[in-house]
Amino acid sequence: MTDNKDDDYSNPLARKSPLGGRTGVAIASIVPLVSLALFIIFGFAIGWGYSWLFFLLIPISGIIVYGLRGNSRN
Repeated sequence: MTDNKDDDYSNPLARKSPLGGRTGVAIASIVPLVSLALFIIFGFAIGWGYSWLFFLLIPISGIIVYGLRGNSRN
């Protein structure tokens, strides 16, 4: 087994591109619209008390796609 230091899966914080490439960026861009739609749908159907939790999908998707350090340009 070789030890490749450029492997994206060995150190996710050293990754220079978003997870999933263009698809990951597209997903991160669509999630705010999806969370707003889920907020409205579940708010009217069930109640507004917990429907705001769907907005937590926005930072969660950003953390997954872009990682904790983001795009390092050093």
